[in-house]
Amino acid sequence: MRIDLSAPSTTHLWILVAVSAFAWSFGPICVRYAFEYDMHPALVSFGRMITGVVLFAPYIWYRGAREIANMPARSRWLAMLAGAMSGINIMLMVASLEHISVLINQAFIATIPIWVAFFEVTLLKQKLGKAVWIGILAALTGGLMIALATTDGPAILPGGNPALGITMAVVSACSASIYIIVGRKVRGDVSFVPYIWLVYAAGSMATLAIIAINGINLIGYDPRGYLWVLLLAVLAQIIGHGALNFVLRFMSPTTLTMTVQSVPILSAIWAFLIFSEIPTFPQAVGSVVLVLGVTIVLRGQQAPRSPSD
Repeated sequence: MRIDLSAPSTTHLWILVAVSAFAWSFGPICVRYAFEYDMHPALVSFGRMITGVVLFAPYIWYRGAREIANMPARSRWLAMLAGAMSGINIMLMVASLEHISVLINQAFIATIPIWVAFFEVTLLKQKLGKAVWIGILAALTGGLMIALATTDGPAILPGGNPALGITMAVVSACSASIYIIVGRKVRGDVSFVPYIWLVYAAGSMATLAIIAINGINLIGYDPRGYLWVLLLAVLAQIIGHGALNFVLRFMSPTTLTMTVQSVPILSAIWAFLIFSEIPTFPQAVGSVVLVLGVTIVLRGQQAPRSPSD
């Protein structure tokens, strides 16, 4: 029996979304372990993205190169822009874990739908309903609660800067939202593997440039650190990120970012079980309010709007 991947059923799409969320949620845990072997955040990010480039290189060599060459020039550049944004998103997300807990990191990464809505208004000139604005207000309230509770408390890791970590996580979410919106416009012009390879290649170049500018060594680390980076690449980049990009062609960015809602919870559970990371009460409440606000945004964007909205 042959499965037509060009027209997957809704059930298959949601299975892929669930698999993506589960694999993605273990990413911060892999990062934490890589840090234990002194792996630099930029190196961890580069390793995550270059693994995807290498994995899909044979397909690109034999089949995908011609399709990429035949892409409209504008779409090719947009795919590269999406990849650069993805690289920035990943590097900042990884770097922020040097300063804040997994729960706080993932809670602010979960604000991606807020930024998607923001850019839909400012760049795409779309209008938001009342429910979306209520959700944005709730998310901002939750984020402020987390920030106040975190910046006044001790750092999660020695030498950490909680305020810097939160800033990195927010900017990471912002760049991810640009990546999602741009990717949605490009995916109709190229099939899945060539597109994702372009994204990984552009992201790898962006992170490699940061490595070169900062004079970071690529070799000389404990082999176990490289193994954790490889596991990060397989779980978060290949399975999590790859599945997410596949369904991006068939689902709207707003609907797709529903995956983000489960990731902070799953990641926080892993961090609690493995590293005994226990949030303070204000942090926990703020995270719940933030995720609730994002959920309201998502539901508000999917609901039909009345003429008064």
